[in-house]
Amino acid sequence: MTASGETTGPDLPIKLGLFILSAAILALEVLHARVLSVQMWYHHAFVVVTMAMLGFAAAGTLVTVWPRLTRGNVGATMAWAATLFGFAVTAGHLLLTRTADAVTTVSAGGEFGLLAIAFSLLMVPYILGGIVVTLALSTGGKIHARYFVNLLGSALGAWLFIALIGPLQGERLLVLCAAAGPFSALFFAGKARLPRAVAALSLVGAAFLFVGAEQHMSIELGLGKRRHIQGELVARHWTPLCRLDLYGAPEADREALFLLQDGAAGTFMFSKDHWDVPSLLDTHAVAYGPLLRRLKDTGVRPNVLVIGVGGGTDLRQAMAFGAESVLGIEINAGIIDLLRSEFADFNGHLLEQPGVTVMEGEGRSTLRRLDRTFDLIQLAGADTYTAGMIGSFVLSESYLYTTEAVRDYFDHLNPGGTLGVIRAFDEPDRETLRFFGMALLELRRRGVERPSEHAAVIRAAWAAGTLFSVEPLSAQDIAAYQRIADSETAGLHSVIYLPGSGATHPNEFTRLAEAIDHHTEDAFFANYGVDVRPVDDDSPFFFNFHHVWDAGDTEDSAYARAMDSRIPIAPSILRALLLQCTVLVLLLVVLPLWLRRRRGLRSAGSVRQLTFFAAVGAGFMLLEISSVQRLALFLGHPTYSLTVVLFSFLFFAGLGSLWSGRFLRGSARQTRMALAVLVLLIAAFTLLLDVVTAQLLGLPLAWRIAVAVGCLAPMNFMMGLPFPQGLARLRAVNPELVAWAIGANGGAGVIASVLAIIVAMETGFTTVAVLALACYALALLATGPDAPDAAPGAEAQDTAGGADAPR
Repeated sequence: MTASGETTGPDLPIKLGLFILSAAILALEVLHARVLSVQMWYHHAFVVVTMAMLGFAAAGTLVTVWPRLTRGNVGATMAWAATLFGFAVTAGHLLLTRTADAVTTVSAGGEFGLLAIAFSLLMVPYILGGIVVTLALSTGGKIHARYFVNLLGSALGAWLFIALIGPLQGERLLVLCAAAGPFSALFFAGKARLPRAVAALSLVGAAFLFVGAEQHMSIELGLGKRRHIQGELVARHWTPLCRLDLYGAPEADREALFLLQDGAAGTFMFSKDHWDVPSLLDTHAVAYGPLLRRLKDTGVRPNVLVIGVGGGTDLRQAMAFGAESVLGIEINAGIIDLLRSEFADFNGHLLEQPGVTVMEGEGRSTLRRLDRTFDLIQLAGADTYTAGMIGSFVLSESYLYTTEAVRDYFDHLNPGGTLGVIRAFDEPDRETLRFFGMALLELRRRGVERPSEHAAVIRAAWAAGTLFSVEPLSAQDIAAYQRIADSETAGLHSVIYLPGSGATHPNEFTRLAEAIDHHTEDAFFANYGVDVRPVDDDSPFFFNFHHVWDAGDTEDSAYARAMDSRIPIAPSILRALLLQCTVLVLLLVVLPLWLRRRRGLRSAGSVRQLTFFAAVGAGFMLLEISSVQRLALFLGHPTYSLTVVLFSFLFFAGLGSLWSGRFLRGSARQTRMALAVLVLLIAAFTLLLDVVTAQLLGLPLAWRIAVAVGCLAPMNFMMGLPFPQGLARLRAVNPELVAWAIGANGGAGVIASVLAIIVAMETGFTTVAVLALACYALALLATGPDAPDAAPGAEAQDTAGGADAPR
């Protein structure tokens, strides 16, 4: 790419505009994931970052094959693109909102064509934003300083989302992100009057839209979610984790509120005057059976831990059953605020009752830092079918339901204590059965000869309550459950599993329990209809019961498709997304380069050079995704993990790129040394991270964030060196191949973002980190020859974006 134009005026306004737009783009990515999780289903939000990266890659190619963009008043061109970015954000949201129901309905039946078209709307603002960034980094002087500003803005963008989503709510934050486009255009335009005037008028329009955002930019629940809502909307709050919607009857008749997280994962908040103590067959009460017998026999009042407070039902339950103390751990601070302030009078100031304590935090991470044990640990459906982080890096993972999690729960139980878990129940079952097997295997690992004697499963409609006791269930406990189940008041409740029930009521639970007793569980797992093998922290996809290559029938209901155990929803989405991304990379990156710049491929060493840039792009994304997941438990909150990792990767890679400017005219030996050091750092990070974080988990949050940044910073700094060094060297050796190098880097990053999840679901996130190491090792082997001294002004074009540039 030849930059014959210059960004006019002083460099400081360009840097300010670039900083503002870069921060808005990153905040917009996170917000788009949240919006799609509300409008559709959590798995649709998976594509956001991939589409954003693809937009940036397409922008780099567009600037490359259309050199007119780099001529004349480049600042004015950047201003126009930035202003159009704001229009694209607004128009794209309105179009996607009006087609969301159709998209989810069609994609639920396995047709992803309309989904691809709809998600293409997401790419448009990122293409326009990418044009601005590419031009800023392709023209003018001191490109490394601009690149650092670009990455710094992006690094702060995720923090911007966290800080503003609560006060502004989703609709106004969306308008603010859009307004950042024309606002930054005022800095880019310089003395160009027309783009400045259009940008100013756009800001006036954005101000009016901001005031009426809740009406004009309303983000409504998708069709599959609206069908199951009864009552009127009582309150709505956005949090960094999800949107909270409360529905209920008119205030005069209101007995309970239905609390939804992104339109799913519903929970009830009962009023202080309308709540009855349930029978032991209620899923929330199953685990209390053995404790109530002990309470009756010994008079000892239990200490209860509730992971996932929700609307407070389990807190009330513990108090009603005579708990001496009940500690609740809730990951979403917004839910705690609702219970403690806005609806405190409604729920009778539940959180202020004697013995009740609630802590904010992720269940596993907080539990590991507790130095106390409990008589009962209860998880009542403690998860959300939402994009709990950024949406792009999650499909269905949860660190509450892994082998290591079960171990943590039993480690924090008193002698004779019980673990209670409520999960969805299917035909054939998957969630409850998977956890059932994991818990029994952990009991066997702890020396229990017959784990089958330590569990009970009671079903109520769509859910099942399961208890796992440290001690074998007594004959009294078993008889109590069976007596209630046989009574006329049992209703929809049914006993799925009790010790010894296999002879009279054989089912998958009795068969699995018997197999675990006899150490033959592998045969059971191999022959079961879906994959219910235990999952671990390295691949915590508890809600995925299929493999990428699995195929299955489809249904015409989005909800059924998400919930039916027979339907491989995750593999179908991943396969479709991988195919779509590959096709879009070919159309938006490879084809334009082939039509305009194919001559560069004929040069000697082109395959090796493109391998270098593709490996760097793929390695960056693979390592970033695996790091987000591997630090989630240590930092105690998925949002913290995402924000800290993105900040560190972008900020320190930016510092590395800034520092690399001193060596752009050096030899390939310097790049090889940088890559060799990087490979060693990645290897150390991969091997030692879990050891370090396990030892330091008890530190306060601020110190844990500092430890995470300290672990990431050296590696991230070195990751900022290879791309600009390689690109500067390539310009001196083979300038016709530069455009292809940028395309290979961006395209490989896009595809790697999907492959990372596929690999993690099959083999784990450690394998993803190892693949990242392999990519950088491949880049080391493919490093090109020494370059002659670059021509004057060469530094002006050493970078035009890529996978290690912000998304």
